[in-house]
Amino acid sequence: MMGETPKDVHSLMLGDEKAFQVLFVDYYSVLVSFAMKYLDNQDVAEDIVQDVFVKIWETREKLGAVDNLSAYLYQMVRYKCFSHLRAEKVRQRVTKSFTEEFDETEINEYIKNETFRIVMNALEDLPPGSRNVFSRAIQGYSAKEIAEELGIAVETVKKQKQVARRLLKEKLGNLFTLFFTMA
Repeated sequence: MMGETPKDVHSLMLGDEKAFQVLFVDYYSVLVSFAMKYLDNQDVAEDIVQDVFVKIWETREKLGAVDNLSAYLYQMVRYKCFSHLRAEKVRQRVTKSFTEEFDETEINEYIKNETFRIVMNALEDLPPGSRNVFSRAIQGYSAKEIAEELGIAVETVKKQKQVARRLLKEKLGNLFTLFFTMA
């Protein structure tokens, strides 16, 4: 059908599947090669050519207005390639913009919130005495101030801090070092 005749196009317009199959077999591989001149992805080129053939089948009744079906097929493939490239460029620009924005703000916010949640859960899991002492210690109170406020011995404060540090190190690992080196 490479040198299609008006009869071939007419048969295609009437829904002759055999005429469509002949057209597909004659043009598919050359149109994929043509699409590859614009694209660097074989799968995308094949998808575009298949889309063109689907469109030809769906609009076959209108093919009578086409003077040269071969040129029309190449034109459709070229147009779809350009459309794909434009869409891909827009997608990459939007993805890059979104990723940069997401990286800088949302990921940092997520990490901060998630870290805070993990640390707070670890603090909540401490025994009550250790939790009271350690909470005050990370607020900057001295062992003497904590002992006076809670009505316990300074040695008890030190022991409770030691227990809290050990439990938090076990639970938080490296996060402990990041957050609690001063307590």
